[in-house]
Amino acid sequence: MTPKTMAALALAGLLAFVPAVAVLADTAADQAVSARQAAMKMDGRVLRGASNFTGDKAIAALTTVRDNYSKLPSLFPKDSITDKSIALPVIWEQFDHFSGIFKKGAAAAEEGIAAVKAGDMAKYKAAVKTIADTCTECHTTYRGEL
Repeated sequence: MTPKTMAALALAGLLAFVPAVAVLADTAADQAVSARQAAMKMDGRVLRGASNFTGDKAIAALTTVRDNYSKLPSLFPKDSITDKSIALPVIWEQFDHFSGIFKKGAAAAEEGIAAVKAGDMAKYKAAVKTIADTCTECHTTYRGEL
């Protein structure tokens, strides 16, 4: 095989590889977007009416939120924006603040769980309000229009 033929084959192989890498990157971004949207929708469902929950139902709701909030920052890998995402690029410019919102919400969920176990429903309701406030803060700052 001549050097010219080898170079042409190498170039052809490289050109075939580049779209495959782009497809894999798109797939990873799509998976991240789907996972974070599913987690947030789940949080929304379990929090509907949560200020009126008691006992095991209250603990289950806040456990779900705590667990989701703990993993949500990892579902925002750098520049994971697709046509299905309404995340704003400012997330990655302010990732510490963005992640801090989830930490605050997860801590509130943990406090709410402890409050239910202690029978302190006023503290539980305050925790639910704090979580709702973190949703609003994040969506106001880091989410585009639907």
